[in-house]
Parts: sequence; structure tokens; C-alpha cells
Amino acid sequence: MLRTAFNVIRTGVGYFLGGIWTIICGTSAIIMAAINAKSPMVTRIMRAWGWVITKLAGVKVTVEGVEHVDPDASYVIVSNHLSNVDPPIHIAYLPTSVRFLAKKELFKVPIFGHAMRAIGIVETDRTGNAAAHRTINEGVARVIELGVSLIIYPEGHRSRDGSLHTFKKGAFRIAVDNDMDILPASITGTWDAWPPGSKTLRGGKARITLHPPIPTNDLGPADLNDLRDQVSDIIQGTMDRDAAAQD
Repeated sequence: MLRTAFNVIRTGVGYFLGGIWTIICGTSAIIMAAINAKSPMVTRIMRAWGWVITKLAGVKVTVEGVEHVDPDASYVIVSNHLSNVDPPIHIAYLPTSVRFLAKKELFKVPIFGHAMRAIGIVETDRTGNAAAHRTINEGVARVIELGVSLIIYPEGHRSRDGSLHTFKKGAFRIAVDNDMDILPASITGTWDAWPPGSKTLRGGKARITLHPPIPTNDLGPADLNDLRDQVSDIIQGTMDRDAAAQD
């Protein structure tokens, strides 16, 4: 009972303070990106936003495999997706600056949408028409120009049951088309911290596991299925390991 009451209070405080913090960081990011989109301050603002949101959600994060990452390289980071708290955790704790694919509806949110566009978040349209593909290609080109990495959740949505679901091929096509290494990144623990559909933040422990990058410069369209399956197996293996450790 006390735990439930605490989570309700934490959720209310988290939503309130998180909203204020998002406005502050979003406005700061818009201004800094207008001055110099490549400024390290943009990344610092993003990480400060993600760190505070993660703390407000009551999530303690550990990261392993940092030695696999070149912070100056541009990767396509492929991760499973368990919770709405995943993006702020990735922004705050990954050892390289990241941008996301985000559905176009999010760009309509005042300040938040303007900030996403200013810092180079890539807009996606699930209609999948020619204009949508062109917009994605332009966004990826800007990510590379900024010298940052693109993180993609290839399941296309948060897992409703905490398990890993089928990967779509888009992330791997982007990596192959642009000769970008794929950096598999497993995240565990966040489904329990904030399950999809729950309005209450529960907090807890989360872990990001970074795996050795997979080069794509010698790959082509015929390799996409094998590449997708390889990364899926890597992430599933880590999820199984962490689940067994909790038993």
C-alpha cells in the first residue's frame, strides 16, 4: 500500500517537474541549435534532460560494454524497446550523442516538437510513401553531417508484454545504404519501471548492454534479413541473461 502511494506521488511530481524541465531544455536546445547545431552544448542539454527525466522516473541505470563504442563515430544503434523511459535513458547514458526516428505527430507538440526538429531528430511517417522515405533520407544525411548516431527501435513500438518482437528491416537498410556500422544495444528493466499502458511510474533498475559494432560496408540488400536476425539474436541473448539473473 505504501509503495503504491509512493509511486502515485512520484508519478505526479515526475509529470509536473518533467514538463517544466522539458520546456527549459527544449527552449535551450532550440536556441543553441540555431547558433551552432554541432555545438557540444546541444548534446549536454539533451543529456541533462534525459538524466533528470530518468531520475524523476526513479530508474537507476547501469551501462556495460562502453569499450565497444567510439564516441566520435556515427552508428545506427539498434535497441529493443520496452518503455517510454527508454529514450531519455538512451539519451542520458549512451556514450555517444544520439538522435532518434520519431513519428511525425510528436513534432506537433509545442516546444518539444520544435526542439526535436532543431537538434536533428528524424521525422517518420508510417504511410511509407515516397515523400516519407525522402524525409527519412534527408534526416539521416543530417545525422551523419552532425557526426552523431541514430538510434532506432526496429520493433516499431514498445513491447506490451516485455518480450522481444520481430524486427522490421528499415534500421538495417539505413545502415547498409549509408555504410554505417550497427551498434546493437540491449536494454532491460525498463518494462518493470514503467510498463506500457501504465500511468504510474514504478522505478527500479535498468541496464544498457552495448555489443561490438557490426560493419555494413561490404553488405547489400540481399544481406538485410541475415543482418536483422543476427542483431535480434544478440539482443535476445542479453534479455535472456538478465532475466535469468533476476530468478
